[in-house]
Amino acid sequence: MGKKAICFLTLRPSELFYHFCKQLQNNEYDVFVCIDDNNYVVPMDYHVSNIHIIQIKNSICEAAGFKSTVQWFNNRACSRDKSLYYFCKIITKYTDVWFIEEDVFIPHINTIKNIDYKNKHADLLCASNEIVSTRNALHWFWPYIFKQTSLDPPFGRSMICAVRISSALLKVIENYATTYNNLFMDESLFNTLALHNNLIIQTPEELSTIHWRNEWKLQDILITNMYHPMKKIDQHYHYRRKLRIHT
Repeated sequence: MGKKAICFLTLRPSELFYHFCKQLQNNEYDVFVCIDDNNYVVPMDYHVSNIHIIQIKNSICEAAGFKSTVQWFNNRACSRDKSLYYFCKIITKYTDVWFIEEDVFIPHINTIKNIDYKNKHADLLCASNEIVSTRNALHWFWPYIFKQTSLDPPFGRSMICAVRISSALLKVIENYATTYNNLFMDESLFNTLALHNNLIIQTPEELSTIHWRNEWKLQDILITNMYHPMKKIDQHYHYRRKLRIHT
């Protein structure tokens, strides 16, 4: 089995956040931090470690069609677009890439590894896979997405704060960006393109705790799962410390 990558999507990562990233680096995973703010100066020790920093000019990604995945920023490249560009165009050696937002809580350094072990062959691991079989759907953000893409049904959707994407699906995403010079809203993009290309979608229980809004208490946490949202990075560390004591 080939090596995987873990890519965190950030704006201006804190020292605490970066410290946890270093703990994830091992022989099975390369760890990347994609920083959306191009004016953010990366501290020197970030560069000299084994953590890979991604900072790409918006215009480079936008010119290649890697834009519009974030609802509020149509025709603009944000961290998700930049990370997709990076793993589609620059570094393409990984069998799978995890794309994880910085406010996702990962309880243990082996959480991701254990999810991968149980789900070896999926092209897309995500929280859910709600399918819409018509372009007439009016709920959620479907009317907006139908304006972004001319694809025929079916369409899929999921929370995508933590997803694993295979090299096969990354190639499909690259082809779409090249063909249409654009992408579309991320919560539909991955599921829809996987459906259209007969790729394998799995929704493991460990990602069922990726929610739009929730206040996660310590008693809610299973070390097998990932959790969203948890905005305060110091809370991540507090919970991990408590979990180590009680497990």
